[in-house]
Amino acid sequence: DRDALSQYEGELLNYAHERAEQCEGMRLVGTAKHKAGVLSFLLEGTHPADVGMLLDQQGIAVRTGHHCAMPIMDQFGIPGTARASFSIYNTKQEVDALFEAIEKVKMFLC
Repeated sequence: DRDALSQYEGELLNYAHERAEQCEGMRLVGTAKHKAGVLSFLLEGTHPADVGMLLDQQGIAVRTGHHCAMPIMDQFGIPGTARASFSIYNTKQEVDALFEAIEKVKMFLC
């Protein structure tokens, strides 16, 4: 049921956005109301590649870089983003694990 899958992905993304609102120093990039299940972000004072490497060391997989959007990122002065993707195979517990790992990254880089 594609509608149920889409609804579940939307719920995960909404949950991730709620968690992001509570995450001091996190800046979301791309906050359209109707978008795919991705959370692109920057952490204040860090480079996305460093964030990605430190998350990877904690078992959290994200993509980093320009994501085929270098011209617009250059226009906005963004060096790239870290991007977490959510789909039917993810859970709220995995979203929680992402944010727990982000908190550790922030402590390490500060």
